[in-house]
Amino acid sequence: MANNTSVQVLLPAPSCYHLPDPTFHKVPERYTMNLVTAIVNIVAAPFAVASNLLIFTAIVSRLRTPSNLLIACLALSDVFVGLAVQPGYITYRLMENQLRAVPCFVRVVYANAFYLCCGVAFMTLAVVSYERFNAVRLQARYNDVFSSKRVLKYMVAIWIINIMLTSLQWAGINQICRGAHLIAWLICLLVAGVANIGIILTLHRNRRQVHPAQIQLAEKLRRKRELKLTRSITFIVGVYLLFNLPVLFVTIYHQILEQDIKTYNHYSWTETLAFLNSCTNPLICCWKSRQIRQGVIAILERMSCN
Repeated sequence: MANNTSVQVLLPAPSCYHLPDPTFHKVPERYTMNLVTAIVNIVAAPFAVASNLLIFTAIVSRLRTPSNLLIACLALSDVFVGLAVQPGYITYRLMENQLRAVPCFVRVVYANAFYLCCGVAFMTLAVVSYERFNAVRLQARYNDVFSSKRVLKYMVAIWIINIMLTSLQWAGINQICRGAHLIAWLICLLVAGVANIGIILTLHRNRRQVHPAQIQLAEKLRRKRELKLTRSITFIVGVYLLFNLPVLFVTIYHQILEQDIKTYNHYSWTETLAFLNSCTNPLICCWKSRQIRQGVIAILERMSCN
């Protein structure tokens, strides 16, 4: 009987399609971290869904400028984080604590939703950073590259590309697919970083070269509006990187470089930190953009009247 029990304990977890086999033998070491991060996500997920839906609706209904539409794309990915990624994480960690096992369905939903939403967010950040760079540096050709209709096409393309990349995991090339995801994310971060550095340098140079008296009132107002929007976008990008770089570093270090991370607690807190960004983005949008803030207030007023 003792021998049978020991054999059962040593049996590996059932395979789940393309996903790597989880290890549950060290769950007691991360029990507290699993519980705390699950509770944090239980609180944060409803707020992420509701607040990002408000941002998305406010922009799509009235504020369809290129920059705002890209923010709406980011908000839509954050809605899916609250609807799929965070519930998947919560279920995974709580079942891991209680049962030392997680159903294949939960693992599949969580893994695929995580890669899809992260990919959409990183690509959107790269595009919106490049959009702002064009607005301040290449003003003459801005309208040729960015218009509301073009941005809508870019948004659809971003979602299609990431759905295809995520779907490739089912072709039995999981390691290659995850590597492609991470390389794409790094390229997006590089584009966003270079674009924002270019924006800062351009704005600094323009302040030195152009005397305020030489600018007509209409042009001065336009530049002031563009400058305010650019600073807001740069702030959103900076905060997003602050919240998401830790999980990207841990994932690359562990899954691509195949180094030992000692404890899976690193995944728990870095993933939760990234998920919490879905709650901060709507707050930043309302804080930095008066138009979005007014749009959200108008929606809430209509809802309260009904």
